[in-house]
Amino acid sequence: MSFEQARPPLYLIFALAISLGAGCSSRAAAPETRYLPAGDLLDIVKDFQRLAKEDTYRFPIPKDVTGMNIMKATLVRLGDYENKNRGQFSDIVQFNKASALERLREYDQAAALYRKVGEIDGRLGVEATKNADILDNFLRIFDRAIPTDDPFKYIAGLDQKVAAWNQLIQKHKGTQYEFLARVEEERVDRAKVAFVEANRYRLKEGSQLTIVGYSQLVTKHEQSKNIYRFLIDFGDFYQVLAKEYASQYDPEGLNFDLKIFDQFVKSALRLYTEVAQVDGILEKIEAQGKIEAMRGLLEKTTRLSR
Repeated sequence: MSFEQARPPLYLIFALAISLGAGCSSRAAAPETRYLPAGDLLDIVKDFQRLAKEDTYRFPIPKDVTGMNIMKATLVRLGDYENKNRGQFSDIVQFNKASALERLREYDQAAALYRKVGEIDGRLGVEATKNADILDNFLRIFDRAIPTDDPFKYIAGLDQKVAAWNQLIQKHKGTQYEFLARVEEERVDRAKVAFVEANRYRLKEGSQLTIVGYSQLVTKHEQSKNIYRFLIDFGDFYQVLAKEYASQYDPEGLNFDLKIFDQFVKSALRLYTEVAQVDGILEKIEAQGKIEAMRGLLEKTTRLSR
């Protein structure tokens, strides 16, 4: 089943809005009218659904013409429509609110709205009930408690969550819920690496375990919209290792091994360079700055070690 097949019957929403009198209002031809508040429900829903099709695991949440997060903007516009049109087309309004909320990871609020729509007869109610049931499964994983009294139990709990999210990914293949489950799986994977990094002095070979964790993270989630952030974070860890080594072993002393320090620096530079070579991403400038900083650190430390 394709993603388009699995999405809510939007043509039904549009047709219903038009048939009930919510049709397109006349608009002036001037370009600046694009920036005016939506005048009717069809405008709001049409703009929302046009931009809300993206895979939110691979791509950032789209912006509307004003530059605002389309999910947040839609919630504001639907709320404004509700205030001005009490009781009109409540099923359409609540359904689209729920769709925006679930993409913002507000699963409890989205499920509650879907339940309200599900009480109404018709295809929209059936679709809403189905979505609410799916989000209930999301919430069961999301809210699952993890033991915090032991670091190994904590990691095991995170692994169990990853496995549960992966099951939902496979179950909802080709739908928006596959993408949402991938987002949640990725967040847990990142949390695992952060936990190991924060506790590496308490773990045997903690630094090596952190390197392995980052390597697995960037390999598993290479299609994620966050991959460049992960690469920079990985480079930052190598930078920390380089600075720690230089602090532990005085570069001007006999115990300092420039080859070890150089290995940490070059690993960081390799990761930063991978990001800096990509055009059109926000992390590019940050990576370029970090490259210059690491080169400066390497030059200074190399001179001190001679």
